[in-house]
Amino acid sequence: MVADKKKTPLRSTPTRTKEADLDKFAAGAGKNSPKNEEIYPWEEPHIREDVMKNLPLRLPEPLYMKLKYIAVHTPYSMNSFILERLTQEIEEEVARMTDRV
Repeated sequence: MVADKKKTPLRSTPTRTKEADLDKFAAGAGKNSPKNEEIYPWEEPHIREDVMKNLPLRLPEPLYMKLKYIAVHTPYSMNSFILERLTQEIEEEVARMTDRV
């Protein structure tokens, strides 16, 4: 007996046709794009908030055990604790790097 393969409705990147990409490219020919308005990777139109990416993280064992202790003794999971703290740091660093303070 073979199990039916489940299809997920979400994809990490939306599918695009080559013709549509070529049409966009051709439509922009001859137009001068403003050089001072840089589009950052996280601002690309295909980037979605609902797609989660994995990042393997190596921690020294004592730090891992401290994180596990926090998760056991608070409402946080290990992931949610890291994500909450890290999000703020990343936003501040990106703002500093891109002069968007």
